[in-house]
Amino acid sequence: MKKEHAVETLQRDIVIPDIVQQRADLVFEQIKSGKRENGGKVMRHSGKVVRKGIWAAAAAAVLVLGTVACAAYMHWSRGMEEKFNVTQEQKAYLEESQVTMPMNDSVTQEGITVTLQQSIADAHYVHLSFRVDGYHVGEGIQPDFEYVVTTVDGEHPSSVGGRFFDNLHLDNNGNFTYTDGTPARETAEGSIIGKYINDDGSMEYIMTLMTNRLDDSFIGKPIHIEFQNLGTVSKAAYTPDIDATWTFDFTLEASEQIRTVELSQPLGDSGATVTKAELSPISFYIEYYFPLQLVAIDGEDQDGNAIQSTTFAEAPRLTGVLLKDGTKLTGIAQSGSTGYNSDDTDTYVLYCATDHIINPAEVDALLFIKAEAESQQEYIDMPEEKLYIVPLN
Repeated sequence: MKKEHAVETLQRDIVIPDIVQQRADLVFEQIKSGKRENGGKVMRHSGKVVRKGIWAAAAAAVLVLGTVACAAYMHWSRGMEEKFNVTQEQKAYLEESQVTMPMNDSVTQEGITVTLQQSIADAHYVHLSFRVDGYHVGEGIQPDFEYVVTTVDGEHPSSVGGRFFDNLHLDNNGNFTYTDGTPARETAEGSIIGKYINDDGSMEYIMTLMTNRLDDSFIGKPIHIEFQNLGTVSKAAYTPDIDATWTFDFTLEASEQIRTVELSQPLGDSGATVTKAELSPISFYIEYYFPLQLVAIDGEDQDGNAIQSTTFAEAPRLTGVLLKDGTKLTGIAQSGSTGYNSDDTDTYVLYCATDHIINPAEVDALLFIKAEAESQQEYIDMPEEKLYIVPLN
């Protein structure tokens, strides 16, 4: 299958399991569409529907890698540490493998300084951390840029998303705390209160870019980012405050190392066979043999008229990995896409980021969902009887 065609002419959709709907904005790093995406619009329609977006809950388990000889030397942002649940060994591994790079580019407008401080990237995902100094919001008030305009080599990437880091952490018991360990506070309505101002008075904005062209790469490409205006968000309504533009231009440096494994592993009686896996430290690409099965869905439009849309049956979703030391990580798959090549409707593909740092050489098996979890805690620590286990050796 030609990977460059794997996501062309495909429909996009967002699927969030019911068990993780509650407070999803706190446990998902969502790649947003709408005003932040300058490419094509997201819509649902009847016809040849061959791609869906996928999301999964953040895992609370801690990944343990083998000991890395030298200690981490780069200053990591608090938001990046929390986003990937990193240990000191993992930091050193990413720095040595050049998956993460220090960056130091500052722009000051209207007394507000925005600094690009760190990247974590592979060929298809780029996570960027920006420090914001000079802007303050009240307790629990969410800051936001009004618009974010992004191009890669002069073209808009498939997906762009970002949010200000709220210093919230999901602990091993599924409870929210702040990153200093104190319990997270709630409003009278039961919403978690984020802490957007760090101890030193700065804030942090974390941005994620994704490419849908699977044979393409962000690495070595010129990236242009404009943050336009700054204000606050309450109940999805944006309130403007600062009228300014902060502009960044840079060429992304990162490692393109991946582990590729050819397979022929049926997933039980699902009808799907895993044929290929590509693993990077922050993402997965999976190919299945799974002939297209179209499914009609009845519904209503905004005027109450009966309509019918067409989707497709999905192969079992990847949820995590089994490491060689016996560590089982589930619920670590994040944003991504599934679908078919428009010229090859027997080959189903999945591409997703992870919320944990993975050393591809330490992965012993891939874990796919056989039966849906019955709770959020089970989702992030799924029992083996609910998993298809695909060995890589």
